[in-house]
Amino acid sequence: MFLVKFINHITTKPLLKKFSYLFIFLVLFSFSKADAQQQLATQIQMPAYSNMTVGQIFQVLHEKHGTLFSFNSNILQTDSVIQVSAYKGSLYGFLDHTLGKEYSFKEIGKHIIIQFTPQRMAVDVEVQSQDKNKVVITGYIKNIRTNTPISDASIFDRDALLSTLTDKNGYFELDVKKKISLIAVNVSKAMFRDTSVLVIFPIDTEVGSKKRKFGYFTEYEQDNGFYRSFFGRVFLSPAQSIQNMNLGGLFLYSPYQISMTPGLSSHGFIRSQIVNKFSINILGGSTAGVKGLEIGGVFNLNQYDMEGLQLVGGFNVVGGDVNGVQVAGISNQVFGDVKGVQLTGGLNKADMVKGVQISGIGNMMKESAGATQLAGGFNHSKGTVSNQVAGIANIGNKVKGIQLAGVVNIADSSDYPIGLLNLIKNGEKSISIAIDQDAYLGVQFRSGGRVLYSILGVHASLKDDNTARYAFEAGLGAVFLHGNRFMLRAEISSRNQVTDKFKLLSNNHSSFRLIPELRLNKKLSVFVAPSFNYVSKEDDAVTQAGKTLWKVWGRDKNRNSLFGGGAVGLMLKL
Repeated sequence: MFLVKFINHITTKPLLKKFSYLFIFLVLFSFSKADAQQQLATQIQMPAYSNMTVGQIFQVLHEKHGTLFSFNSNILQTDSVIQVSAYKGSLYGFLDHTLGKEYSFKEIGKHIIIQFTPQRMAVDVEVQSQDKNKVVITGYIKNIRTNTPISDASIFDRDALLSTLTDKNGYFELDVKKKISLIAVNVSKAMFRDTSVLVIFPIDTEVGSKKRKFGYFTEYEQDNGFYRSFFGRVFLSPAQSIQNMNLGGLFLYSPYQISMTPGLSSHGFIRSQIVNKFSINILGGSTAGVKGLEIGGVFNLNQYDMEGLQLVGGFNVVGGDVNGVQVAGISNQVFGDVKGVQLTGGLNKADMVKGVQISGIGNMMKESAGATQLAGGFNHSKGTVSNQVAGIANIGNKVKGIQLAGVVNIADSSDYPIGLLNLIKNGEKSISIAIDQDAYLGVQFRSGGRVLYSILGVHASLKDDNTARYAFEAGLGAVFLHGNRFMLRAEISSRNQVTDKFKLLSNNHSSFRLIPELRLNKKLSVFVAPSFNYVSKEDDAVTQAGKTLWKVWGRDKNRNSLFGGGAVGLMLKL
């Protein structure tokens, strides 16, 4: 009733009539006390605690009242020991009394956001111009203690999706292009307590407005490097970075957005604080996140999370987590975690992956929760990964499944590596020297895991009349028994032979051998290995009619043949 009488009073003044039908009513208040804080208004009762840490107090509040807290660990140390007096009253009063006046609290969703805000601001707002469909709200923001201007403060309205920054004089202009009854001019600045000014307009017809949904990214306070990344430096303005710092993890929801570039968006300057259900970027765009579908021509930039499907011809960059599918022509980069699929012709990169990474060049991740990496070039994981398959190289910390590479596998722990060379920290590394049934003296290097390993060997014939003077061998082996004194291995290998002038011969020698190994000490062992061999004679073993000549059992220089053999030698563990 008082508000109605007050409005009727001021609109009868001649001076105010000059401003047409427009008038304003300003109310200043702090978000930490007046933002419909249901949890903060909860009545609690706490006993006295001595020598309790901040983290333990928060845990007690969570267990008793289900309260969740989000804050930057740089401003509030959870291991700090404090003394808590007995208290009965609101949760807000308890936090204010316990942590002090330099902290502010806002309730967003299920979380209580704690911010360090030792400074206070004064807001002066005016309406400079107006017409039928537009109003320009201007004002100055000052430090209430020093009376100095506050630059780079964020001015925004959550419902109308309006936003700007103050200049070096603390001045701002906010264009209101929609005819609405109420604008909440919210002011945010790092280290300052949030403040709001309500600007109320009388309008001929009340337009029903639905309160815009907003939220808070609880992981915001962790510095994910999004704005410091290459894409952040190139495609995002310093003003956006300042706005992000001022507003923290606050974001708004919108059904859609369309961008030509990050600077040309249907949501204007506040675009980087909006989560969209559908987002289309002709060349590229920057948003707070996606919960649905995003399509981009060259790049998609999401400050926080992406849930759903993200398609782009060039780059997808997500500052938070991904829950869904990313498809990119060149690269997918996620500063948080991925639960789903990353598919690209170039490079995939993420913090933690639970799902699959598929790339034409390479995949990179720090941690894994059951991930598989498939790449034409390389895979790299600093944590535990399920499987790695690469055309060239795999690098992992711990690989639980198969590690398959065209050239090399590197890991601290991998029991099933398959590659020409396997460098496994706790796996197989040994050199052997042996002589076989054909009088070839060979040196073999075995590298791999505790179960599977690869074989690389070089052999020289001890017979002077042998055309095949040298041979090169590659193969795969497995350990079946591993005792203190006795081991049993099984190996398959293929041997290509060359002349003394290193001309490659067309025949091929394949072997399957069992290697019973007796350890002489921790490093040295002796073995006698029976083998089953197949030798092909591609040039000499074909008749004029084109039929292949075979000898079922026994060695034959002119025919393809199967025969038994063996080798004896010494093996040195490295």
